[in-house]
Amino acid sequence: MSEKMRKPKPPLIVVPETDEFGSVGFDTRALPWDQQYKLISSTVIPRPIALVSTDGPAGVNAAPFSFFNAVALGPPMVMFSIGPAMFAKRGEEKDTLVNVRATGEFVVQLVDDANKEKMNNCSPEYGADINEAHVAGFRMAPSQRVRAPRLVDCPVQLECVLTDIHVLGNTPYHMVIGEVVFAHYREGIVDDRLRVDMMKMNPIGRLANPGMYARITDNFQLMPPAQPAAEPKP
Repeated sequence: MSEKMRKPKPPLIVVPETDEFGSVGFDTRALPWDQQYKLISSTVIPRPIALVSTDGPAGVNAAPFSFFNAVALGPPMVMFSIGPAMFAKRGEEKDTLVNVRATGEFVVQLVDDANKEKMNNCSPEYGADINEAHVAGFRMAPSQRVRAPRLVDCPVQLECVLTDIHVLGNTPYHMVIGEVVFAHYREGIVDDRLRVDMMKMNPIGRLANPGMYARITDNFQLMPPAQPAAEPKP
């Protein structure tokens, strides 16, 4: 490739000297989107993965999102954040967002180690006429409370109804918040006291690009200290 054809890499914006604590600083507002993504997505780790299934104007759809977590109880709520479409669909809303907007419903699947390849095969941006779950080989079943199908090969399936969609940033991202109205667990994961066996669930988490993931096989227990006795305010 000639020098003229090579695209120069954008400069990395770094504070020129470390501070007194040995920290190197980055002006994140000065970084372009791709470098922000590279830095932050490789820093906030590990992240659980939501494999979200929907059904609506964009057809039956399944797509993984790693900007995801549980965010509230009473009622239980989860959130996941939908980034911009890329490649041929650049500038369009992703099929997941189209369906959630139209129906107000979705199902969040937790992904275990046994289904990581199937999950990964749902990640390309297919056309609306393609059912990613079918392409990946997931078995689908009707949900109890929502229109979207659930992917029964996954260890946990959380049926959700939409609470809010928040538009974030200039890109933009769309943060979807939903109430969990019905939860399915693979047999043997939850006991009669609602204790979840995390090793039987065996979820994976997202790390850095390109394509790095984590398992929960290395873990430890750290109990919180006793609550100190309240002291009267002066």
